[in-house]
Order: sequence, then structure tokens, then C-alpha cells
Amino acid sequence: MPEFDLDAHRGRPVTIDDEGERTLFEQLRIQEVHQQYQTSYLDLVQKISQGDTTKINIQKDRELFKTYNRARTDYQESLNKVEEYEKDFRVKCFARMRSLILAVLFFDRKSNTRMTKFNAEKLIEIGALQEIPECPRGGNYSIIYKDGRRLFHCSIHGTLRN
Repeated sequence: MPEFDLDAHRGRPVTIDDEGERTLFEQLRIQEVHQQYQTSYLDLVQKISQGDTTKINIQKDRELFKTYNRARTDYQESLNKVEEYEKDFRVKCFARMRSLILAVLFFDRKSNTRMTKFNAEKLIEIGALQEIPECPRGGNYSIIYKDGRRLFHCSIHGTLRN
């Protein structure tokens, strides 16, 4: 494995590769950014408590917050990347639940009964599905009832609403 220069990438925002999977380096980078953010916040609190608050110098105070503001910006960018990454998984999960709705409706018409509890094997038996769709994050699908309506629910991403 080639030698990786961590210092060359320090301060670079976290990026997600095209395949949609975070690399180990990116996961470690997110942890590092979070630790820098926490450290800069604690340093800021300590400097404020140790400083003389009776005399306020705007130029000096600006330098006091500079490290914290930089760390906070990096941390927010990392959180936004993670949120975008997770949103992609949620969209894929909801798309699979939509296809399950069609399969369940097909089952209802073909068997003249309502599927009250999700059973993927029955859907495969009647030919509504070729294979059992799975949540990209490993969640379990189920049918829940709300206001007399059947809704699909993923144990990780929540309920699919119309």
C-alpha cells in the first residue's frame, strides 16, 4: 500500500467518492474535524475564562475566535457532506418501498385478499417480485397502519408518505 501524506490533505473538506461509499480515510477525517472542533471550543472557553473581561480589545478578541471559527466552518462542511450522503441512502430506500407498494397491490388483486403483514416470500411466489428488495442501510421493511391506510415503513429511514 502506498504511503499516504496526511499533511497534504489537512484542512481539505471531506468528499464522498462517486460510488457513494465513504472511504476509511474520509471517516477518519470526519472524526478528526470533530475533535478539532471540540478542542478549539474548549480552548476558546478556557481563554475567555482566563482573560481579563473588564477591558475588551476588539482586535485581540478577533484573534481569540479565529481558530474556533475555522474549526466550526470545517465541522459544518463535514456535517453537510454526511447529511447529503445519508440523504442519498434515504432516497434509494424510499424508491424500493415504492416498488414494494406496487408489488403488494398486485398481490391484493391476484389473491383477492389484503396483505396485512409484509411477507416478501409471498410476493416472490406469485411473481410480483423477482428478488427481495433490501434497504441500502440494512433496515427491515414492514407495513404499518395509520388512519386506516397501509403505509410502508423502514426500520432505519422511517415511513414512506405519499
